[in-house]
Amino acid sequence: MNETNEKKITILNVYKVIMIIFSCALIGLIASTIYGWVTGAFEINYIILASCGAVYCCTAAEYEALKKKAKKNKS
Repeated sequence: MNETNEKKITILNVYKVIMIIFSCALIGLIASTIYGWVTGAFEINYIILASCGAVYCCTAAEYEALKKKAKKNKS
C-alpha cells in the first residue's frame, strides 16, 4: 500500500488565500482613498470603497463560519 503525504486543497485553504489577497487589496484601496482625500490629487469614488468593505466583511464572516464548521467536523 502506497502512502502519500499529499496536501489536500480544501475550501478553507482557498478562503484563507482569498482573505489574504483581499486584505492587501483593501489596504491599498484605503491608502489610495486617504491619499486622494488629503491631497485632492484625484477624484475618489467612495461607493467602491464602501462596497469592497462590505464584501470583505461578508467574506470574513463566511470564512469564520467555515472554520467553526471544520472544527466541529474534526471533533
